Amino acid sequence: MSTRVKVQYEEMFPRELEERIRKFPVAYVPVGSLEWHGRHLALGNDTIKAHGILVRTAQKYGGVVVPGTYWGHMAYWKPGCHPGLSVDLVDQLYTEIFKGLVIVGFKVVIGVTGHDVKEQVASLQKAVEAISADGKACGFAMMEGSLNEGDPNVGMDHAAKWETSYLMVLRPDLVDMERVRHEDLESEPGGKEAGIEGMDPRVYASKEVGERAIELMADRIGQKAQELVASLQG
Repeated sequence: MSTRVKVQYEEMFPRELEERIRKFPVAYVPVGSLEWHGRHLALGNDTIKAHGILVRTAQKYGGVVVPGTYWGHMAYWKPGCHPGLSVDLVDQLYTEIFKGLVIVGFKVVIGVTGHDVKEQVASLQKAVEAISADGKACGFAMMEGSLNEGDPNVGMDHAAKWETSYLMVLRPDLVDMERVRHEDLESEPGGKEAGIEGMDPRVYASKEVGERAIELMADRIGQKAQELVASLQG
């Protein structure tokens, strides 16, 4: 990683941040949850996933990745699941993050949730609207795979083929397939108890699947960032 371009906001010196903004004034905001993702994935999977995809995006297309936010619209349903914050507080949190980034100097803010629920996108959209009112800045709210809809090489699920593959690439140390070797995914309440929704990760997940999908998602997000920058310059 030492040869990679530095793109993470928290790791930059002031001059580095100023230079990144000058070249491509885009901030990427990864948000997620603290939630059960099967017995084999880390609880912070959603944010870790979104953050990793956006780091790839920024390294290839430019821009800066903001530290990941683990707070959003959640529910307590398994051990380790944080119950989340109130709707009003999540709306305010995301809006304040976006507004602050515009004050720093960013012209485009893209919010990406790895916790793939409509409520989370709705809160990000409110933040987009808050910075877009005067036409001097703009943004976009999405789930990590929203721009790749219909592509068979990209998918969204819950702790199954896709999420497991993504974490295998981004943080293999946070994947432990041994813990689900004997998991019952076929019967109820077996499948529901596992918290795995989608294609069996023991059969279909792999680093190769994850790597291809991550690059495809990073490309579409990066292209969207370019379009938004161009729209402000036009």
